[in-house]
Amino acid sequence: MKMPNVIKTSVCIIVCISMVGCATMFHGSTQTVTMRSNHDDTKFYVNEAYVGKGSAVTVFQKNKNYMLRASRDGYEDVMIPASKSFDATTLLGVLIDFGIITILVVDGIGTGAWQQFDQTTYVIDPEVAKSK
Repeated sequence: MKMPNVIKTSVCIIVCISMVGCATMFHGSTQTVTMRSNHDDTKFYVNEAYVGKGSAVTVFQKNKNYMLRASRDGYEDVMIPASKSFDATTLLGVLIDFGIITILVVDGIGTGAWQQFDQTTYVIDPEVAKSK
C-alpha cells in the first residue's frame, strides 16, 4: 500500500523540524566570549589553553564547562568559572513535539543549547601578590 504524497511530505517536514531544537535554532549551540584586562600584559587562558594577551575572543560550546584564568607576572592569577543558566527559548519545543525530541534530545543531550552562558564579556585583572 502506497502513502499519498501529502502524507509523505507532512511526515518529512515533521521529522526535519523535530531534528532542530528551538534553543539551537534561535541561539545556536555556541557563544562568543570576550575577555579583557586593564593591563596589556595580562595573559588569558581558557581551561589552561592560552587564548590571548591583553584581550581575547573565543567561542564556547554550550555543552561544555569552562574555567577562565588571567595571569600576569608578579601578580596572583585570577580564575573564574563561566557560569550557565537555563535558556527559556528551549521551552518552545513543547509546541513542536511536546519537547520529547527537540528539548530532551537535541537541545539537551545533543547540543547543550538548553543552557546559555550568563556572561559573554569578562574584565579580569590579576590581583596584587600577597607578601608572606
